[in-house]
Amino acid sequence: MLELRFIPFIAIGYPLWLLLRRGHLVKHKKKISLLNETVVQVFFIYILVVIYLTFRPFTFQIPFIGPRPFSFDTNLFYQLSHMADGYFHLQLLYSLGNIMMFVPFGMLAPVVFRPLRHPILLIGSGFLFSLMIELTQALFTLTRYGTVDDLFFNTTGAVLGYFVYLYARSFEKSK
Repeated sequence: MLELRFIPFIAIGYPLWLLLRRGHLVKHKKKISLLNETVVQVFFIYILVVIYLTFRPFTFQIPFIGPRPFSFDTNLFYQLSHMADGYFHLQLLYSLGNIMMFVPFGMLAPVVFRPLRHPILLIGSGFLFSLMIELTQALFTLTRYGTVDDLFFNTTGAVLGYFVYLYARSFEKSK
């Protein structure tokens, strides 16, 4: 079992990211736009926050050897309907929380990655990012489980964020 603290993770991960980002910009001789670079940095910080929220407490195991077996709920809304029986407000909070967690993905990813301006690619990327999180939870964590509910709600959040992006972009073009 491995336990990872978030602050050291950030203290090592973010400076490493900045070095890699600088190397990329220098290698490709890209001009740096303050606005674009700010969006890229915000997106990276958003990804780190999602990792923090979805993996904490950071207690990991070696897959198939650790104390907890692989667990992935493939019944849509089963986990949701049984997680807080009789407490609709908690079920709603869980659902909306998962949706809202991925809205920034749908808003920022098309700005950072030009190909993700295509709706199918954005939806696919949101789904794959969510699937990566769910499989990591199912395989490596001791306290989290992968669910198809989260895939559904997270992807929905990415789609809603994409609509916000499209609205902002149409507003910007109308100026």
